[in-house]
Amino acid sequence: MKRLISLFLCVLFTFSLCACQQAAPSSGEAPDQQAITEEATEYFNQMMDGDFETFFNALPQGVQDNTSAEAIQETWEEEADKLGGLPEDASPEVSCYVPEHSDQIRVEFVIPCEKGDFKVFINYSPDGSLYNYVIWKNEAE
Repeated sequence: MKRLISLFLCVLFTFSLCACQQAAPSSGEAPDQQAITEEATEYFNQMMDGDFETFFNALPQGVQDNTSAEAIQETWEEEADKLGGLPEDASPEVSCYVPEHSDQIRVEFVIPCEKGDFKVFINYSPDGSLYNYVIWKNEAE
């Protein structure tokens, strides 16, 4: 009888321990989208002012290995020129969201131009670290 009670208590203790473990809050909090938006906006504004080196240096090494600050700037200028140039004192529309079927956090910058929208996406990993970027290629000519 003692064995049966001991076994029952051990099983009960194990289940209680498992239940407490599952109820404990996770230590991995979701990143602050406001802080991410502010950081991405700072990078975007630096690029608007011609500083592509700061953004390039912040990118993960794997991205840096496949591009350069000069290549980012060249793509930026080509797309802006294709769209008729960026308006003077342009202020982008900024949005932050998680794209469908993705776990990345995207900060999207859109500036309406003469021939279409100039778009830049700065993407972050779920942990809030800078992941990559996209300068949207438009079909305008």
